Amino acid sequence: MIQINEKKCVGCLKCVKVCPFTVLGEKEGKPFRRVGKACLKCMHCAAACPKEAISFDGKDAVSHRDMIKLPENFPAALEQHIQTRRSYRHFEERPVDRKILRDALDLTSWAPSAKNQHPAKWIVVDSQDVIREMMDCILEHVKETGNSPEIASEYEQEGNNVVMGTAPTLILCYGRNNAINSPQDVAIAMATAELILQARGIGTCWAGYLTRLCNAIPKLRELLPELPENNSFYGAFMAGYPKEETYLRIPERLKRAEIQWV
Repeated sequence: MIQINEKKCVGCLKCVKVCPFTVLGEKEGKPFRRVGKACLKCMHCAAACPKEAISFDGKDAVSHRDMIKLPENFPAALEQHIQTRRSYRHFEERPVDRKILRDALDLTSWAPSAKNQHPAKWIVVDSQDVIREMMDCILEHVKETGNSPEIASEYEQEGNNVVMGTAPTLILCYGRNNAINSPQDVAIAMATAELILQARGIGTCWAGYLTRLCNAIPKLRELLPELPENNSFYGAFMAGYPKEETYLRIPERLKRAEIQWV
């Protein structure tokens, strides 16, 4: 629960102004927590407070990390980072450093999420034995069901693994089926993670086949930690240190954003 330190509070009411669901109100020039209002735990109030007068359940409601001033060229650099981001499918054999992965996935806690629910949870697979077993399950499923036959033909005839490339690390993201917006929230979290990972030299590729097959093949799910009840996989990445040559240009996009103004 939000707590306001009356000794620190100077009555600027910035916390009241930024609260998205009017959980905080004003009384005699000071903020107070209104009864019967559900707090989203977004900490907007604490982030806006100039005196660090707000805590949550007795703990700090803000990080004490120094706020770094962004360089003037940051917007242009970010734009270029988005445009030069590539989908990688060929990687070095070594798994991705776990600290880099942990830091990137932890940062997704700051990505936008409906009602601040943050349903996205992660399973990282970097055991090569498990990855091989997963692919064996997928090939067996394809041959038994006849679904997505191109997976088997590409793999066996061309040596091309369209499901997971040569990735030494697989990142799976799951969430609650009854969360307000699991599909979009997971997609936002994954897009955030991908931009961070690629900025740190880790190649990624969204693995649509893998996402679908993890939900469809019980034997495949048995190789992974058991998901909580009423949860599903909503996304997956291939990840690794890129083996492909450096791309030298920004590719043109034949389909561009369609925008209408009202």
